[in-house]
Amino acid sequence: MTVNSDVLSDQLLAVLRSVTGSPALAYSRPPVPLTGGFWAQLFAFSLAEPPDGWPHDLVVRVMPQPETARKETVIQRSVAAAGFPTPVVRAAGGPDDGLGEAFMVMDRAPGTPLLSGLSLAGALSRGAALLGEMPRLLASTMARLHALDPEPVRTELDAAGAVVASMSSMLAVHRDLALTFARPDLMRAAQWLIDHPVRPAPAVICHGDLHPFNLLFDGTGVTVLDWSTALLAPRSCDVAFTTLALSEVGLKAPGWLRLPVRWLRRRIASRFVRTYERETGTVIDPAELVWYQAVVFMRALVEVSGWVHAGQQDARGDHPWMQAAPVFAARLTALTGVAVRPR
Repeated sequence: MTVNSDVLSDQLLAVLRSVTGSPALAYSRPPVPLTGGFWAQLFAFSLAEPPDGWPHDLVVRVMPQPETARKETVIQRSVAAAGFPTPVVRAAGGPDDGLGEAFMVMDRAPGTPLLSGLSLAGALSRGAALLGEMPRLLASTMARLHALDPEPVRTELDAAGAVVASMSSMLAVHRDLALTFARPDLMRAAQWLIDHPVRPAPAVICHGDLHPFNLLFDGTGVTVLDWSTALLAPRSCDVAFTTLALSEVGLKAPGWLRLPVRWLRRRIASRFVRTYERETGTVIDPAELVWYQAVVFMRALVEVSGWVHAGQQDARGDHPWMQAAPVFAARLTALTGVAVRPR
């Protein structure tokens, strides 16, 4: 999916005029692409005289999968209405609602990602600061999200006809996708996870992709972006993803620096878990954490296999999943006993 910003400009303005009932609505700045993100396309724009209650600066998120887009929109709207720090959704629609793709129009959030512009040298020089500030912000944000009542989200997903994403349904979908992509090894690994579940636990609203680049910080507070992988699941599911994002995915290092960088990153991940436990008054079971990390490996490797199946592996070469695939495959193999290959 590639959206032409010139075509989008006219289409989006027509949609917004219809949604707001303002036929004279105009841009003060037409849509321009934003960098960041691998799944959806983002465009920033400004309105000359926005409707009452709307800000001047907005973002439109154009999404390739309508079902996922519907789920994402419902969850983001719901948590924003509950007071959670995420952009307010002003308008949304499917492929037949004016843009040819599913879309969401939201407030443009202030701030920059926690790791914006950070190089390897910067990470090492800021080691002590990163060890303190990043785990604290991620843990406190996740704790705040998990404290929300998940039932309104479940109700709104049902009312919108959106998929109520759960751990069991996600594993089943990935098992079936692995078969579609001619990956019987991944299919068997997914079935192993289905057959060997962890103990049941209450569901919370999980972001599913909470890492430093999905957290904007403006010096006083944070804003959480990208709810495409959000689901209702036990809290350990969210904790597992973020620990992996902190410890396994991201900065590349030359051979002689890999051990100190890995040590620093694992310290950061451990600090995140301890801070989250302190914030929530809970204890994350290490065995459950390993199982949910395996679910992340499964999700990532199935996505990689889809790119390979479609011949897109070169275009996706910079994606973190592609870079981490060998590590993920080895760890999934160790847990399930199924010989899983990276691609």
